[in-house]
Amino acid sequence: MLQKQTIVTKLQKEQPTFYSTGVRSLDKLLGGGLLLGENVLWEIESGTFAREFLYTFIRQGVIEGNQVIYLDFIYPPQALMIQLTPLVKTLPDGWEKKLLVLDCFSEAAGQGELIFNDFYDHAPSWMRKVPSSKDPDRFHHFFGRIEREFVTQGTRLIFSSLSLMEHNWGRDAVKTFFGHVCPALYAYQTLAYWTMAKNAHPREFGAMIEHMTQVVIDLSKVGDKNFIEIKKAGGRYDSQTYQKHEYVVKEFQIDIL
Repeated sequence: MLQKQTIVTKLQKEQPTFYSTGVRSLDKLLGGGLLLGENVLWEIESGTFAREFLYTFIRQGVIEGNQVIYLDFIYPPQALMIQLTPLVKTLPDGWEKKLLVLDCFSEAAGQGELIFNDFYDHAPSWMRKVPSSKDPDRFHHFFGRIEREFVTQGTRLIFSSLSLMEHNWGRDAVKTFFGHVCPALYAYQTLAYWTMAKNAHPREFGAMIEHMTQVVIDLSKVGDKNFIEIKKAGGRYDSQTYQKHEYVVKEFQIDIL
């Protein structure tokens, strides 16, 4: 009897610990949420409210007291600030010490224009410009410093987006960066989101990214309806996980039907 209890206790200890995406219905589809170390690739069709999925992930991390790092290659800092304002209003006291937003647009796609640089004369401490974002080698070196200074177990990272990284650097440089960073974040036991525009890349490139990530989620639109489909989720065997579901979004409330 004692041996049986010991085995049960051991099995209980070995049960995986899941961490919330910030969307309860998505957690349910994923069998409880995300596992530490998982890299999640979001394949996004335009107009599918992808940003709300990213922001609920950020908010959940801050609420749990973990460091959150958001790297944005898409938007100039002025637009990014406007987009983030509704989110930061919902965060608990002290959030400024947990959220780090890295502007990777200004020096890359923004080409160092003064209008973007001038923003930092009055920028909040939690938002910083990345001066090396135009050059993939320098950026890779910069991100190594970010890893050493900020990344620990449970840190949440969002890379938005692989498509803009490819536009700025070229496909081979993105492959090199992703091929190093994705496994490193798995080893660090972080939770990481990577976004990529659907149908914007050759099949070989998308297949390589999908192969290296642990979870792949597809967001699509048919008429005025939005759909989510989990294409890959390591260790989840429930067939319900991989079915396509409609979802509705209202501000930061996301319901998968």
